[in-house]
Amino acid sequence: MRILIVDDDVDMRKLLLRTLQRWGYDVVPAADGVEAWEHLQDESISFVITDWIMPKLDGLGLCRRIREARFTRYIYIILLTAKNSKGELIEGMEAGADDFLIKPFNAGELKVRIRAGERIVKLESDLEEQNTKLQDAYSRIREDLDAAVKMQRGLLPSRQLTVPGFRFEWIFAPCHFVAGDIFNVFQLNEHQVGFYILDVAGHGIPAAMLSVTLSKVLSPISSQGGPLMRFIPDPPHYDIATPAEAIRALNQLFQSDDDAMHYFTMVYGIVDVRNARTILTQAGHPSPVYQPTGATAELLGTGGFPVGMLPDAQYDEQDLTLHPGDRLFLYSDGIPECTNQHGEHFSVNRLMALLEEWRDRPLRDVTAGIEQTLGRWRGSDEFEDDITLLALERV
Repeated sequence: MRILIVDDDVDMRKLLLRTLQRWGYDVVPAADGVEAWEHLQDESISFVITDWIMPKLDGLGLCRRIREARFTRYIYIILLTAKNSKGELIEGMEAGADDFLIKPFNAGELKVRIRAGERIVKLESDLEEQNTKLQDAYSRIREDLDAAVKMQRGLLPSRQLTVPGFRFEWIFAPCHFVAGDIFNVFQLNEHQVGFYILDVAGHGIPAAMLSVTLSKVLSPISSQGGPLMRFIPDPPHYDIATPAEAIRALNQLFQSDDDAMHYFTMVYGIVDVRNARTILTQAGHPSPVYQPTGATAELLGTGGFPVGMLPDAQYDEQDLTLHPGDRLFLYSDGIPECTNQHGEHFSVNRLMALLEEWRDRPLRDVTAGIEQTLGRWRGSDEFEDDITLLALERV
């Protein structure tokens, strides 16, 4: 280990130099605090033994400069002094010294104090190494999470989505890097469009992994078959499942064999673009808000069972026809359960009041306004749960 010794007394420097070299240390001498400071800036030195009273820059000044500089390494400082009052001891500690040795000093005592300081320096070095490893690991995790965010957002519908006679808008604000919520809008055939919103129980990576899996399962690829479109041998080789049939199939597919209860809630709907007939099935998810033109908004559905919780659960369907100007809002529980600084929930009533107040605004302005309102309500850009909303309007 290298030790910087700082003393304006030539004889004291020589004594310290010989003593420390005899003990096997690499010693760097300096005549005052200014010279010592230059060594510390240019060389990797983590141990300093300095006199208190020196010209140019004294021991206290050197201590303060070292602590204010915030070196990446920790520098252990022993202050040599003829002062021995409690007040002076406190002054030296406040300046940044780690230990004291009263002149004239005993060689054995100096050796013991250096050994104690060595242990501190080694602990600090080991801690710095561990922190570096942790930072490297965090950087790799952050890169993986950024890739996961990009992948999950790539599963969402495009902002350029066009459905003849309808407009879709949405809010998607994960509370972590990735979300347990997911939604989509897709063409089932020439006349029917499917849409869903779902919320996996829990938060973070496990919930997001299941939501990504569900997004793949809920893909209308007729050649492969699945919950949404069943493969049949005769042309057109597929049969579109009703929303209730699709959710029942999902419920059987995602029954958990363990006690972890990997369940999720969702609303799945199909709209026929020819006549705007819309069929919805609710599976433990918050009730959609239906806002008809010229009438008060209302909640649809009575709840239903989450998917993956009960193997024999049955699901009902809600059948409605959307007229020009009618709107439908599907949302996750992160919106009504969003709390402010006083622990008060935003609530479904507040959401419906906003929708009523803004019913004449363009749908995109409504979703943007809801997101801004929730941010102000929360008083922060960070939410406790994913904030997701999918809105459609017959135009």
